[in-house]
Amino acid sequence: MKPKILKLSLVFLLFALIGASCHDEEELPPLEDRQLTVSEIKTQGCKDNLKSTDVERYIELKAEGENKLRVKFINATLNCAGLDTTYAMINDGILRVTFIDYNWANCICNFDLECVIDSMEQRKYTSKVSASGEVTTFTFHYSKNLDSTIEISPN
Repeated sequence: MKPKILKLSLVFLLFALIGASCHDEEELPPLEDRQLTVSEIKTQGCKDNLKSTDVERYIELKAEGENKLRVKFINATLNCAGLDTTYAMINDGILRVTFIDYNWANCICNFDLECVIDSMEQRKYTSKVSASGEVTTFTFHYSKNLDSTIEISPN
């Protein structure tokens, strides 16, 4: 009888260990709505010599320092006056990064935009990155090793 109880105990212990090791990220509490700190906002001038058919557009994500995320939007379309401001926030569980251009230019061109967002948590994010009204939606997992490129398909 004792060997049977021992075997049964080992089976229960095995299931308990498997259950404990399978911590599902979805068990994390939902993200709370909040404004995030954005720093190191940069733009690399108007690329007015590019043909629209030659423009490769993408977003680079890279973890930096303590819970920071560097976001680079390569060949974002803005008006020629350039970048006015950038903000990031969590809203309805979505990380939203918005690059806003000046509203007084009558021409458009491509820019490389960059910023660093603070207070990132190690978890999965749904993100919407927008520039001049164009929104790119994607998911990613933030971790200290994040170094990813999100391709933007042509319109």
